[in-house]
Amino acid sequence: IRAKITRGLGGPRAEREAAKVRVIPNFVDTSWIAPGERRNAYRDEYGLGDRQVVMYAGNVGLSQSLDLVLDAAREMTDDPGVVFVINGGGAALADLRRRAADLSNVVFVGMQPKARLPEVLAAADLHVVPLKRGLAWSSVPSKLYSILASGRAVLASVDAGTEVARTIERAGAGRSVPPDDAAAFAAAVRAMLADRSGLAGAGESGRRFVEGWASPTAAAAAYDALFRELVHGR
Repeated sequence: IRAKITRGLGGPRAEREAAKVRVIPNFVDTSWIAPGERRNAYRDEYGLGDRQVVMYAGNVGLSQSLDLVLDAAREMTDDPGVVFVINGGGAALADLRRRAADLSNVVFVGMQPKARLPEVLAAADLHVVPLKRGLAWSSVPSKLYSILASGRAVLASVDAGTEVARTIERAGAGRSVPPDDAAAFAAAVRAMLADRSGLAGAGESGRRFVEGWASPTAAAAAYDALFRELVHGR
């Protein structure tokens, strides 16, 4: 928007116009979704035990590159301490189940009640956000803010420079790799799981970021500051 309203302008006038644009994000309920115990009832119910859980939770559709999750699982069948969970439903689910039939380290879980979301998020050690090439330029999955609020690390497979990649970088909440790159995705999963303190640190950093940027309190404060500025300007 800044680029559009300053097109053809220069110097102080362009700066004045650009300064008119403010960004206030949608917020996530940081009181409801908060860091919780990883060993919880969800893990017990689905036999996850104390293994490291790499989780995709959300729509299992055609815009998500969930084949990357299966490829990473196939690369890591040598590690019995890691399990990949696909939690959700959608158009791609049947094909994914068929392709994962020989993978003992992949667990499929149906869509859970909304009330259980904080527990589902807390059960993971690493959340993944895989989008097909180009889609991250027009889509920011709301699950990203929920993951940050849960205090868990995140790995995204998205185009560089998009809002998803920039948010993860700003939050210090994990990593981004190029979209549709199975080798890079699997390597990042291995590296992140091997650094347990790094996972914990990324989760804590993401939580701090979302509290200061996309919590109800932060969004309300941003609106309040804007209204006060406008009133003062009049």
